Amino acid sequence: MKIESAGVAQAVENQSLEAFYKAMDAGPKTWGWDALLVFSRSATNALLSQEYIDRAHIPELFFPPLPDGNVDSGNGIEHVLLGLRLDKARLSFENANLKDPKAKLQMRLVGGKHLEVIETFLDGKPVRSVQALILYNAATHAVLDMNITLDAVAGAVDESGKVLLDINKGYDHLFSGGGTGPERVRLGLYFKELFETWAKEKKEILQFPLSELAVDDTSLLNPGVFMLGTHAEPGAKVLGSANQGDGAVVVFVAMRGNDSGAYPPEDKDLLYMLPDSTDPYTSNLVLSHKLVAQHVVKLGFDQFDWMKGKFDLVALKDDRYRVDENRYKLVANAMSGGAYAEIDYSDTNHGGTLQPWRWRLNMVGATINLFDEGSEVVFDKRMLKINWSSAMPVGTLVYWLQTGNSSGDTIPLQVSAKVEIRADCKFDVSREANKTTLKFSVSNFESSVEISIQDGFRSGDAGKDARARSENLKAPLEAALIKAAKEKLESLKNMTFEIDALRLNQLLFRGDNVVDPRDVAVPNDLTLLGNLAPKRTAMSITPLEPIVASGGFIDFSASSTSGITWTVENLPGETGETGKFATPSVGRYTAPSDDALVTEGQRRVIVKATSGEQVSRALVSIVPSHVSVNPWVAVVSLGKNYALSAGTPDNAELKWNQPELGKVDKDTDPLNPGGQKYTAPTTLPKRESNQPNHYRVLRLDEVTVEPAAGGTPATIDMLVVGAKSPNYWIEPAVNADGSVALPFYRLNLDMEKVKVPEPIEWNVLRGSGTIDSNTQTYKPAPGSDDQYVIISAFYVNDSPDTHDYVILPLPFVPVRNYAEILSPTIKEV
Repeated sequence: MKIESAGVAQAVENQSLEAFYKAMDAGPKTWGWDALLVFSRSATNALLSQEYIDRAHIPELFFPPLPDGNVDSGNGIEHVLLGLRLDKARLSFENANLKDPKAKLQMRLVGGKHLEVIETFLDGKPVRSVQALILYNAATHAVLDMNITLDAVAGAVDESGKVLLDINKGYDHLFSGGGTGPERVRLGLYFKELFETWAKEKKEILQFPLSELAVDDTSLLNPGVFMLGTHAEPGAKVLGSANQGDGAVVVFVAMRGNDSGAYPPEDKDLLYMLPDSTDPYTSNLVLSHKLVAQHVVKLGFDQFDWMKGKFDLVALKDDRYRVDENRYKLVANAMSGGAYAEIDYSDTNHGGTLQPWRWRLNMVGATINLFDEGSEVVFDKRMLKINWSSAMPVGTLVYWLQTGNSSGDTIPLQVSAKVEIRADCKFDVSREANKTTLKFSVSNFESSVEISIQDGFRSGDAGKDARARSENLKAPLEAALIKAAKEKLESLKNMTFEIDALRLNQLLFRGDNVVDPRDVAVPNDLTLLGNLAPKRTAMSITPLEPIVASGGFIDFSASSTSGITWTVENLPGETGETGKFATPSVGRYTAPSDDALVTEGQRRVIVKATSGEQVSRALVSIVPSHVSVNPWVAVVSLGKNYALSAGTPDNAELKWNQPELGKVDKDTDPLNPGGQKYTAPTTLPKRESNQPNHYRVLRLDEVTVEPAAGGTPATIDMLVVGAKSPNYWIEPAVNADGSVALPFYRLNLDMEKVKVPEPIEWNVLRGSGTIDSNTQTYKPAPGSDDQYVIISAFYVNDSPDTHDYVILPLPFVPVRNYAEILSPTIKEV
């Protein structure tokens, strides 16, 4: 397939509508694709966000439920990920650059737990202990990004009409936000391994459903494959230019069974398809010249018996007389069927004295062909130019002649016509029954008719007189033939190929009639300019997807300058307290109370701004607490560091309070942007006589984080560990009744595993519950709301390092999960 030259650069400034049409006049601009869908990038992202909110209540079909997983970091450190939950995927286009077009699939991590587990070998067997606990929710702002290079992925429409974007080869997974840098690395590795497994098992899992296109085998526009790209406006790369940064999203479409076109290598190689306008265009549908000629005009002609099969698609030739596969005309391969012209002509006369004579002329009806073989339909000056001609007998003039006393003769005279028809045809936008389509119309009809009458009038005065008077037939016959030809051409407006061209928008968007078309023309390719969902994209809400703590408030704003009404509602199918706007005309929203969330849990509601016909929605996530911290608890050795992070629903500024023993500073590690770093003390304070023995080598150091503007703080427990012998350890085991056995062991001189003798000092450092020192069993306190418990065991003798500790993540994780964490497959030493 011959593709347009890539060497024609655009002007620096964006083009007016007329300049755009002139550029289109120069030749096809679709790069061999059947159609281009072009949308303003900002309007596209706005509509995709609104459609995402519309579907927030529908179960996600793209990603299966995430399995629990382990990430091995080496040196006996394993990260256990349990119950991770991702929100629905949403698509956005990140730049405007055909050479390197980028989009993003983003999924928010709204739930799950992360345990850091360390494994050591004691007595030849692995002993595992929890070293940190991390909880994820919406307030942690944890996000899975799949950064898609669009020219590396392809899309397709399956038999059911689902529009799928295959990201198996086109994604670069990146876990960002939420937790510390190391946590993001672990989660990134988890998703990387998971995607690779899914791709091997069933690559269809990673086909993102963009939308669903109604299956219609009768339609001329049935997409098969497509590609996505983003396109910068002319001059947009000039720093400080008025049009810097926005650009367009382009969908390159090949119809079912047709070959794909080529991908323009750079922005300058593709005409920018959204020309300048006082009322900006935000959409354009471009149907290729060949598609319009072959699958629209030609098939439209074939719906009429007098034209069916009588036109061929003929490629034009370039200046060197080579076939140009991108430019075509329609050429008649046979004459048309006849068009009947109403005419009832008659005339009579008599005369002569020596030789009396009488004659009559009569003609009723005529039949004309609109075209002969070789007549053409060409694309020129944004019109379909009909250049048709025919030359044929159109009827019979009945000539009766009587001379003298004869009975008279009837002589049939053939009437012929040479017809030239020139007409401009175009497409018009039609809106009927809430459906926008394109219709064919005829304008600027011109014709000329040259009539000739067979000369069979004979000699003599009678023939001379009849011959002269027969000229009076030509004017009414010409008018009748022109009228018949025009009516026949006008009948083309009844073509049923009314292209529902706008259904192609469903390749990218899920809603019907998302484009409001304004201007249509056929400068070679057909271009239909309009606006993308103006009722949904003209006004935008800020913020669009906020998170708020129970009882908190958000101040919303909207871009509309006219009166706005604010409302809030549950997601479809859900019930419960929504929160409220105290004054509907003011955008301050107050979330439901703590009591409501205790009953209903974390939930989402939809905030709606309405201004006349314009509507915009925001999706609000409501979480129970205002400050979320990661980790909840972590073990750190003397003098060592540990990365910390915290978040609030509204990204409010936080105040990190200094702990009693260690120090908290801003983390300079680029893997933990915006995070903090806890540094443990190099020594522990001397134990006071009234303090437990473990204070010599084990301390709990609390780090508190609170909103800078005031509010309830959150606490991170840093368990600081000093001198510790590896030959003393606890082996926790979960009992059926929910208690936890905590046998305390050591290695004797013969390197044998034996129970640590008394005296042992047991302490619950965090949480509630009791320890039976005789059975060495921990029993949780009834009705406790503890999520985890920290317990120490200290062998009281003349050495300070004969101790151990455990973090029991109960009920942070279910008993079954904890039992599995403690009892992995036995490894060989």
